[in-house]
Amino acid sequence: MVRSIALLAVFGSLAWTQNLPVREALSASIMGPMPGFYNGYLYQCQPDDMVTLFAPSGEGILTVPIQGGGDSRVEVMSVAIDDDGTLAISRVGLPKIGIDIRDSSGNLIRSIDTGRYMPAQLSFGQDHSLWSFGWQRDATRPEIADRQDYATVRKYLASGKQVGAYLPRSLFPAGLEPGEAGWQQRRITVTSDRVGIHAYSGNLGSQKEWVELDLNGNLTGRWRLDQSDEFRGVALTSDGQAYVQRSDPKKKSRSVFRLNRATSEWEPVNSPDLELYGSDGDKLVFATWPDGLMHLSWFPQPDAARSTANNSH
Repeated sequence: MVRSIALLAVFGSLAWTQNLPVREALSASIMGPMPGFYNGYLYQCQPDDMVTLFAPSGEGILTVPIQGGGDSRVEVMSVAIDDDGTLAISRVGLPKIGIDIRDSSGNLIRSIDTGRYMPAQLSFGQDHSLWSFGWQRDATRPEIADRQDYATVRKYLASGKQVGAYLPRSLFPAGLEPGEAGWQQRRITVTSDRVGIHAYSGNLGSQKEWVELDLNGNLTGRWRLDQSDEFRGVALTSDGQAYVQRSDPKKKSRSVFRLNRATSEWEPVNSPDLELYGSDGDKLVFATWPDGLMHLSWFPQPDAARSTANNSH
């Protein structure tokens, strides 16, 4: 049974101070895995052949069963929501792998057959193109990753046509596939001038890096991530700022860091003592769970982000 995560209340804009969010949302108690977050939307894939979407206002809950045809069992890998409400849902099921494009009511518009490529993570661009980050199955042994080199990033037009393949697997060390699926995480984000990718880079899940491409798929930068970076990964805002949260078990504290591309350093910034959950436009979204409720808070970026000239490639 799909558990509802209906938002109980959304509060309007508040006067900004260093301590107050500009927007808040309170949700009902969440059982099981935390929901995914995409540009102000919450979504849950439980069971794993069902997508439940929650609108930013907390209304208009949409539940979409995902089918693969025949008797094959389907699992959802990723969900992306375009500005116009269009849904992209990547799914895996034998023998078919692909991406379903659905309208804001959940009706199927088209399906994209991705062949052996597993589109584990999805993100819409501002021009309504669809980008994916994933891995490819081997031609003779589909249960393992391709032993030949392959492009981890693909770009599709609204029509479903693939128009780009970028970031070869060979650029990363042997070990985990850079684009392996992560449960309801957002590991690729497309803004007006770049593609940000949170990739595995080594034999352990704690070995990761942040990679950026331009909109033509050219590699523009890559930076190692710390093993203490928390599981939600890097939040990339619409104005190109990249943030990550790190925990300190000894101090029982956590801090937010912002990437300074000029120095290749992750620099600490002032932040609320909440869990960094993602970005929504140029805002950072934090979460906490008081009394079993999920409380989301939208905060402006630290003031220094406005004057730090590190957005250029």
